[in-house]
Amino acid sequence: MCFRFNLANSLRGVALALLVGGLGLWLATGAHLGFTQTSVVTMKRDEITGIDYPERRAGFVAGIEFPLGSAGAAIIISLLSLAADRRNSAA
Repeated sequence: MCFRFNLANSLRGVALALLVGGLGLWLATGAHLGFTQTSVVTMKRDEITGIDYPERRAGFVAGIEFPLGSAGAAIIISLLSLAADRRNSAA
């Protein structure tokens, strides 16, 4: 069975890369189940009083919209690959 480079197979490869990329980015930045965050809150302790306080610093945590959006786009692209495959087999 030889792999053929045609439009349908290329679209399936793009859909797979998009799905893996979106899921990989989400996992690599912390797998946050909320929306994307552009700052990260860390708790610090005041040395004199012993009180804990939140401190914000710049950071990026991808939210759940990254894997869901990439999965939706991958589904649309793979449906387009099925349409391209049917067009090729009909000809």
